[in-house]
Amino acid sequence: MIICPTCQHQEVEGALFCSECGAQLHNMGTLATHNIQTDEIRDQNLDTLPPKRIERSNSDVATLQILDGGQILPLADRNEFTMGRVSDGQTIMPDIDLTAHNAYEYGVSRLHAVLKRKDNKMTIMDLGSSNGTYVDGIRLKPDLETPLTHGSIISLGKLRVQFLLQG
Repeated sequence: MIICPTCQHQEVEGALFCSECGAQLHNMGTLATHNIQTDEIRDQNLDTLPPKRIERSNSDVATLQILDGGQILPLADRNEFTMGRVSDGQTIMPDIDLTAHNAYEYGVSRLHAVLKRKDNKMTIMDLGSSNGTYVDGIRLKPDLETPLTHGSIISLGKLRVQFLLQG
């Protein structure tokens, strides 16, 4: 059991906030991105992934699909999106918050990567993340933009997301 430091209410082990007063039970500011083994991302059989189609029209709408859960994340009509997870006390929030998709467990950094739209083309750039960003199994060098095509598989740590274009 955990005892709330504010109201002395007993909480179950693993609780982050007190159910009585809402006080934080642990110092969540110490939740740093933990390093995970990402070698198997390069070894995945990419033949089992959906085929890519590269030729698209200028009226394409970009979306991301979380592969483990199937959720679709539409990308608004903007030119830049940061991707990452939210952590208590964080002053800069990612545009695409992956917290609800087990981002911490998958090794996603708070500000992991950035998607950029230029001339109807999308690129991705790793922001020096702890566990790396991969496109189709190839690890990206930090701060270097890499083009995305319809069907590209993006791995943020172990969280796999597919980049889709819909005409």
